[in-house]
Amino acid sequence: MTDREIIETILEQKGNDLRKRLIEYINQVNFHDYDKDKKIHLCPGAEDEEDYNNLIIGATILAKKADDIWFVINYERMPSADFIVRYGLLYKYIDQKTINSFDSIEQTIRKHQLQARRFFLKIAISPCRANDFAAHVRKCFFQNENLSEIIISEGGKYISILRNDAISKKFFEWVKKNWK
Repeated sequence: MTDREIIETILEQKGNDLRKRLIEYINQVNFHDYDKDKKIHLCPGAEDEEDYNNLIIGATILAKKADDIWFVINYERMPSADFIVRYGLLYKYIDQKTINSFDSIEQTIRKHQLQARRFFLKIAISPCRANDFAAHVRKCFFQNENLSEIIISEGGKYISILRNDAISKKFFEWVKKNWK
């Protein structure tokens, strides 16, 4: 199976099958390390992407919590996530989006739900309080049964919201407590 075929079928996989497919992709592509952070691994052509600088900023933020981050090749006319991120033995397929309006969170997730089940949202609005985004994020989980995680970052703040967190009765309290 080629690296492109792996990406084409990645969202059909779950659990251990997804993990195996992500590792297969990592082992097949000729990555090179980003010179400023050895935890970030660039795919061929990554530096030529028009949003490369924005993706590097996002990968650097994720690298503070992750063990390794691999850029995913952006194949023409094929939806794919931006990164494969490893946290210990756990591998995640994550798409990065920049949010310029809290009202656009749901639309962004809905529009790109064929790219990934996990999203990293860089909030470009300051200040960003938990109550600014919490209801929008929760609505995303109720609208998309395949969505499994939304990571939010703004300034030095960072929070990872899993489906079970979002559907919890104490979600809003949990977000306020953990948005730091």
